Amino acid sequence: MTMRRNLLWAGLLYPALTMPLAAQDGDAKMGQQIAEEYCSACHMIDANGAFKQEPPSFAAIAVYRSSEQMRKRITTPIHANMPRYTEYMIGENIDDMVAYIVSLEE
Repeated sequence: MTMRRNLLWAGLLYPALTMPLAAQDGDAKMGQQIAEEYCSACHMIDANGAFKQEPPSFAAIAVYRSSEQMRKRITTPIHANMPRYTEYMIGENIDDMVAYIVSLEE
């Protein structure tokens, strides 16, 4: 009985454990909407964006940063001049943004 229960749990948990972290935590579609409204004036936010550094395109971020690095840069940005930043980068919006950026690499 215990072995059977362990196999059941393994079958239920394995897909969740192998999924990228951002895919589990955020809503990429919502992240895209946030990016379109708040980020697109400065950042290139689509998957075909040129790989540039200042400010970085989301396509470049997707390739060169891990989900954790993205989350850290969002929560503690390296520059303070992002317009209206405190209005939209709160709570679940951070997870949504990371999920959207991760989705650009897929």
